[in-house]
Amino acid sequence: MPASALAAETRWPCRWTWPSRTRAPWVPEFFSGAEGLHVLLTEGGRIRLGWRILLFILLTVTGLAAVSLVVPSELPYGSLPLLVGSLVGGWALLALDGRSPGALGFYLGFGAAREAVLGLALGVLIAGVVVAGMVAVGALRWSADVGSLWEYISVGGDALWLFSLPAAGEEAAMRGYLIQALAEAVGGGWALWATSVLFGLLHFGNPDTSWIGLANIVVAGLFLGVVYLRTASLWWATGAHLGWNWAHGFLFDLPVSGLELVNTPAFEPVLGGPDWLSGGPFGPEGSVMATLVLSLTTLVLWNSSWLQPGKRAKETRPLHLTGEG
Repeated sequence: MPASALAAETRWPCRWTWPSRTRAPWVPEFFSGAEGLHVLLTEGGRIRLGWRILLFILLTVTGLAAVSLVVPSELPYGSLPLLVGSLVGGWALLALDGRSPGALGFYLGFGAAREAVLGLALGVLIAGVVVAGMVAVGALRWSADVGSLWEYISVGGDALWLFSLPAAGEEAAMRGYLIQALAEAVGGGWALWATSVLFGLLHFGNPDTSWIGLANIVVAGLFLGVVYLRTASLWWATGAHLGWNWAHGFLFDLPVSGLELVNTPAFEPVLGGPDWLSGGPFGPEGSVMATLVLSLTTLVLWNSSWLQPGKRAKETRPLHLTGEG
């Protein structure tokens, strides 16, 4: 199809078409004609999925590297570069499709705080069910430790902040533009698996990683991905992610993905039984109890209409809406 025809039929807000005999000096000669444009653009004039994902990764890594130069590496600030890079990359790619920054899922409005709190409650609930199962089979109990009520409240607040930026950064990277673009192109199911496997691989280097632990990180990615796709809200997904980590790390004083980040006053966990049941040093995510609870929760949420995108989420016009109905 000639470049002029591409320009005439395009349906997308941003398009790139160059006459076959002229090209911008920074464009390789291969991309200067209609055949070259076909590699970059669809027939509607939109940048192809692979190039958009590559551009998202490049923008995210660039933003991550830049912000890393000016913020400390310790948590929670060490996660700020990933958050900023993913936001900038996602916003830029959505802008090419005529979407506002809110379409990424971190939109502003009165409903945002409510969705974050509901997501937090969901994450705490699911984490609590996992721990309750571990206690029921004798894999976990607690012994008394020193600490006052004020110390407990103070540590709880600090822990909430400690886990907040990592949760937001990982959600913006995995469940932001990336899952939207994939879901729009190949469907929600494939997008869920692709981003969840990637999510698991990114935790491969965590301390005391086990195969059960890695599998559970993938299943946790499926759970969080379903929460996002059903609501189109990164507030919901980040809240659920935060609640899961905060409950395990603070409320139950257990490792989170192999990391001992919080020392909760007043009690100390005592593990019992094999690591595949107690989670061992990797924490509850290393237990088959987490596999069971997360898998069942994910299936229920995926096949039910309990979670729905809110009015504000619909108004932002994300690339994909699974939960609308």
